[in-house]
Order: sequence, then structure tokens, then C-alpha cells
Amino acid sequence: MCCLVQNPASDFKDAFRWILSPTQDTVQYDYLMTARIRLLLFWVGADDVGGGYIRRSRSTIDPDVRLTQVLFGSDPAKAPRRINYWGAATEALNGRSSALLGFMKAARSGSSSEAEADMRRQKDQGKHSFEAILSIVHNDRAVSRVVRPFADTDFSLHQLSRVQELSIRHLNEEVSVKELQGTDLKCPIARGFLQAIDELNEYALNSGTVPRSLCYVYNARNYTLTLEGRTKVSSKNIRIQPRNRPRIDRTYRDLIETRFSVFNHKSGERSSFQLLLGTQSGLRGVPVQIVHQPNWWFQVVLNLSLATQ
Repeated sequence: MCCLVQNPASDFKDAFRWILSPTQDTVQYDYLMTARIRLLLFWVGADDVGGGYIRRSRSTIDPDVRLTQVLFGSDPAKAPRRINYWGAATEALNGRSSALLGFMKAARSGSSSEAEADMRRQKDQGKHSFEAILSIVHNDRAVSRVVRPFADTDFSLHQLSRVQELSIRHLNEEVSVKELQGTDLKCPIARGFLQAIDELNEYALNSGTVPRSLCYVYNARNYTLTLEGRTKVSSKNIRIQPRNRPRIDRTYRDLIETRFSVFNHKSGERSSFQLLLGTQSGLRGVPVQIVHQPNWWFQVVLNLSLATQ
């Protein structure tokens, strides 16, 4: 496949072609979400309040293009306080360039009560917002486009196809383009966030010393992903109580717990998350548990429920 040329319009066209192409050799890992909300001094939460998947595949139009798709979020019909927090991304990589199409519906509030008030306000106004991004990275430059459209529906993680259709239309219409190049581009490799996680997970599985950092670019901004620690876990028992289904009770053995931090060079903000990785056979490198706390009052734990090929 020919490299993308230095033309944002061509970049976006080719990126959509990669990301939206038919796929093959697909493997999918499904997850159930446990969510917890802090109320003053205490945490309250419940199992099976959402979920999602990690999906890996190759493009049928160009086998050199590898795709990773993720979808995670709370289901407002199940989640505490009916919190609607979800995101999805498809990252396509061909070794010379990468492209990411992502969506985010987030509770950007200082507390659970503020999040509830924000949801009520959007419902009363009949205007629900979310964010969509197309981020493209080359070895010598990066471009991105972000839109924040309004819809009369408060989309949930079950309506990804509708969100994607609406977002692509707005992304194609938007004229503003953010670009990063020259000495401002601190990462010399066309690496996106999901690829950076894969590389550091493999490093952790091979007993690499920590900390270990990799650069990546997202939204034409420089980031650093750091593997802060890795710990061997001999066994881990995970119990989940899905709604209206039998309890899931599994014991995983010979795991690696990885702890990551993300640094945004522009804003100076840091965030963190943890992955509990399988090390054997079909689960090697697969997170059997993901822990993420996007703010002080909301924490999600995603547990592997099913792996299909």
C-alpha cells in the first residue's frame, strides 16, 4: 500500500478506507463491567452495568493493515445513577502510518450528582453531545480533526453504528485541521495509543525491566505511555454476577499485572490504568481484567467474559 501523501483531505479519505474496510481473521474478547461511584466517604457499585469488547482483525482490501477495535462503557439502563460513560475506537496500522477513529460520551463532571444534573439538563434541552475524532499519524507529521455534534438522542454503547454514521458525516464536513510536524513532533514513529499498549504489554510479558516508556501521538499531540510496574500473579479468582444469568466464577493462573500512566505533553495531565494479562495459550497478552478510574468519583472494572474467533 502506498504511503499517505502530505494532504489532509487525502489523509482523511484513506484513513476512512482503512478503518471502514471489511475485515478477516477476527478475534474478539468480550467484557462485563463493574462500576463504582464514590458518595462522600463510601463507594457503591454493582456488577453487569455495561461492558464492551476488544476486537482484532486484518483488512481484506490490504492484509498489511491491522485493525484493533475497542468498545467499553456503562449502560445507563443498568449503571449507578444511570451514568452514561462510554467510548469506542478503531485503530488501523500499516507499519508506516496509523489512523484512529474514536468516539467518546463522557461524564465530564466533578461529582456523580453533577453528572446527573448535566444529563437531566441535556435531556430537558433535547440536545445530547458527544465527541468524535479522526487522528492520523505518520513518521514525520500528524493530523487530526475533532467534532462535537449534538443529537436528539442520548446515544449509548449499544448504538455505536448510529454514532459512527453521524460522526463520519460531521468529520467530513468539518474544515478545521490540527497538525503537528517538524521539531514539534516528539515521536519519530507512527504509533497510536493502542499500538503503544500492545508493545508495552509484550515487553511486560517478556520480563522487561520497568519503568519503560513509549511515545505516541493522539489528536496531533505528543503523549508518553509508561509501564510503571509489572507484577507476577500466581492466580486470580474473578466472580461476576450478571443480571438474569448464572454467576461467572473463574480462576486464572500465571498472570502479569501491569500498571500504566499516560502523560499529555501539552496539558501536563496524567492518568493511569491497570491491566491483568494472561500469559498462556490463547490468552497470552489478553487482559482478563481492566481497571480504570477516569476521575475521583467513578471507577470501572472490566472482566473478560468470552473469547471468540
